[in-house]
Amino acid sequence: MLARFLALSTLVATTGTLAAVPPPSGIAASLRAPADEDPAFVLRGEGSHAFECRPLASDPNRFGWAFATPDVTLYDAGRPIARHVAENTWEAIGDRSIVNGVLRARQDAGASNLPWVLFRTQSTADTGLFAGVTSVQRVNTSGGVAPDAGCDASNAGKETRVAVAADYYFYRRP
Repeated sequence: MLARFLALSTLVATTGTLAAVPPPSGIAASLRAPADEDPAFVLRGEGSHAFECRPLASDPNRFGWAFATPDVTLYDAGRPIARHVAENTWEAIGDRSIVNGVLRARQDAGASNLPWVLFRTQSTADTGLFAGVTSVQRVNTSGGVAPDAGCDASNAGKETRVAVAADYYFYRRP
């Protein structure tokens, strides 16, 4: 009980809010967090994904857009709280705590949207916003996928950005 109180106190101190967070609806069973984890907080991510025009590994004479990096800010009630700083890595702006994820499951979200995913995570901090985070779900995605056209030998090495938005649910064990 004391541990749960301290975890909630830390969340209030780092995000300034305390509200019960229901898990997202409309997800496949494989995308649900483990039963021993509770949704601790949800952040809205908005920004872009950068893609680079590169030769395909399967055929160096053909080209395609390859994911390069995210440039996404995560918000709590319109206030920037964290950043999606690298593939499957999130960093808190205020306390610099970091959580890294490994893909556990995915659910298609339409051809022009990133899939909904569940990550098993490891926090690198003992304190801070991401301390103790055990899973992350990315749901309600809009955009973020590589363009279908515009990448050929004449554009090799060029970068393009695609708008992306999603909800990120962060889970902890009580």
